[in-house]
Amino acid sequence: MALEKGFYKEAGLDVTIVERNPKKNNIDQVINGESQYGVADSALLLYRAEGKPVQIMASIFQHSPLIFIAHKDSGIVSPYEMKGKKISYQKGIDDAPLLAMLEDGKLKSSDYTYVPLDFTSQAFIDRKVDVMSAYLSDQPFLMKEKNIPITIINPLNYGIDFYGDNLFSTEKELSENPERAKRFLKASLRGWQYALANRDETIAALRGKYNTQRSVEHLKSEAQIMEKMILPTMIDIGYTNPERFHRIGEIYRSLNKVNKADIERALDGLIWNPYEKHKIDVRYLYITLALLVFIGAVTIILIYISRKLQKMVIKRTRALEEQQMVTDRYVIVSITDLNGVITYVSEAFCKISGYTKEELIGKKHNKIHDPDSPSSIYEDLWKHLHAGKSWSGEIRNIDKEGKYYWAQTHIEPIINENGVLTGYQGIQQNITDKKYAEKLSITDQLTQLYNRSYLDMTLTKEMTRFKRYQTPMSVIMIDIDYFKEVNDLHGHLSGDMVLIELARILKSNIRPTDTLGRWGGEEFMIICSQNNLNETVQLAEKLRLAVQEHTFPEIGRKTASFGVAAVESDDDELGLIRRADGALYKAKESGRNKVMQG
Repeated sequence: MALEKGFYKEAGLDVTIVERNPKKNNIDQVINGESQYGVADSALLLYRAEGKPVQIMASIFQHSPLIFIAHKDSGIVSPYEMKGKKISYQKGIDDAPLLAMLEDGKLKSSDYTYVPLDFTSQAFIDRKVDVMSAYLSDQPFLMKEKNIPITIINPLNYGIDFYGDNLFSTEKELSENPERAKRFLKASLRGWQYALANRDETIAALRGKYNTQRSVEHLKSEAQIMEKMILPTMIDIGYTNPERFHRIGEIYRSLNKVNKADIERALDGLIWNPYEKHKIDVRYLYITLALLVFIGAVTIILIYISRKLQKMVIKRTRALEEQQMVTDRYVIVSITDLNGVITYVSEAFCKISGYTKEELIGKKHNKIHDPDSPSSIYEDLWKHLHAGKSWSGEIRNIDKEGKYYWAQTHIEPIINENGVLTGYQGIQQNITDKKYAEKLSITDQLTQLYNRSYLDMTLTKEMTRFKRYQTPMSVIMIDIDYFKEVNDLHGHLSGDMVLIELARILKSNIRPTDTLGRWGGEEFMIICSQNNLNETVQLAEKLRLAVQEHTFPEIGRKTASFGVAAVESDDDELGLIRRADGALYKAKESGRNKVMQG
């Protein structure tokens, strides 16, 4: 749409779009100079680790659309059932999310038969392969059109979260033609924004000029899925978080695709940012203050020695004052009196909080505190400060517009020259991006519950505690009854709304100590720490009734089946899950909308 609407032309660019040829490596095409810019997945990090001079300009898909699909009647719902099966994917071209998911399921390459991807889906349709890699935005709808029921196995549900569709170029192009690259990037992102806002027009262009074979309904479905991958209402289109690529690099290392030295070298400079500004290290604040004290003392001495030296000192002092002004702009600093009333804030503090200095000075520091944060954080903070000690930790604040932001905070008592405590000084670092990246890695993006990866970690932790202290623990497996009918009769968007609503019902009826997450598809799990079997069965029955009595928007009444199992002395994680899953299967086989024990 950037080309169709003339955005490239307005930017002074003559752009030709080259369709991807599956027989060619599109990353090498850019490296070799056949094209100036390209689109590729997170495998760009591997190419850079191999010494290829590629740089990422923008990450369009915040989540990779790469998934596995299996026939619904095959019984394959996770990597655990893929042992001994025929699996088809494109080897070497960003297969890492899929391989990492197989590794999470304890599958080695010798545990299954690899079949090269045919790009037509025909081998899967003809059941010559059991499992096939696919794009979430494409093949699932194709299978629906062909009346082939499938199960989607998504790496995202296992905490494996790669970027997709990264706009990239070479170091040579970006260093020699930075202004051209800026204009190309800006016009491309503008095209994405227009396409998402004007879907019918975009679909008409695709069908009229670009020879797509997909139906209008297929393209509309693809647009809906893409919007979930891009997250334009949550994140600026094209945003790339360096922390995510560090996590991706760790996954590549775990798959023995790259060593530590090469991945660290590759991460340095991977993301191209022509607008990056120089950042001031927080430590410079302390250095500056120390130097000011030192220069002040030297100035007194130099007055008696030489006027010439005095001028030098004044010149140096001015330079330091300028440095202090820079520090004020970039370092988040606040000072309060003993009662927590603000007496000073830096410009950087005002910028992150959204308040002016006049709106902050004279007010209590808790003006910016998140009222929903645990009180224990501030109790611990004041305990340290009242004892004359410093305190460090992560705090979630809220800005003037009501938006949350996270800060790594260090607070020091202020002692005057007479040794009297007069107040407190805080220095903060904005870690909102880091916290968001952490949340993404453990959160199911549809339901906002914990994902499969986090449930696995919690289960391992609880099993360790059981074996050490014999602390009781149980799990509940939950599956929505006749969920396929919802998707078939009302569409996948309505199916998504049912999942979201069910997650809300479950979350509002469990204890704070219970861990609730999406296990995969329409299946959920609750880990009940310190609960015996009878207590957990009672909770499951309570949840069953809550679901049964709820009216789902556009759908009406739905029910769910529950399988419960408590940990036993000879259990491991897999054994416990199998018993709970077996109980769930019995509940569904005996008429659904029931709670069964395993």
